[in-house]
Amino acid sequence: MGGNVPALQLAAILGLAAAVVAMLLVTQTKHRVSWPGWLVPAVACVLMATWTVLAIAVEGPTAFWSLYTESLWGIQVWYDRLMSVTAAFFLLQNRARAAGLTSEVWVLLVIFTGSMGLLVMLAQTVYLERKQTD
Repeated sequence: MGGNVPALQLAAILGLAAAVVAMLLVTQTKHRVSWPGWLVPAVACVLMATWTVLAIAVEGPTAFWSLYTESLWGIQVWYDRLMSVTAAFFLLQNRARAAGLTSEVWVLLVIFTGSMGLLVMLAQTVYLERKQTD
């Protein structure tokens, strides 16, 4: 890296590191945690929403589109994102329904906000599940 990492590359690397740590911690959790588990996706959503507001303020609400449509890699990343969010929604929706959420409402939030809507849905689902068992 040559010692001089641009700020956005550093932000990307830190995001990857945070995701790796979070996933490794989840794989090591064998028992139900005593702290409110819904806080993890809620905090992740707040961080993502903050970054999104910054991006919109600096670069505009549609600046992301050119990143996805101007190269084969951009299209590949776009499809990967769409498939990942769809798979996550598919896996979460039965738990969400069982906890009392209405999938039709949540699918609209996820369609229009992507991972942020999915994180809110996950936080709400985990919160309601915990509330039912406590």
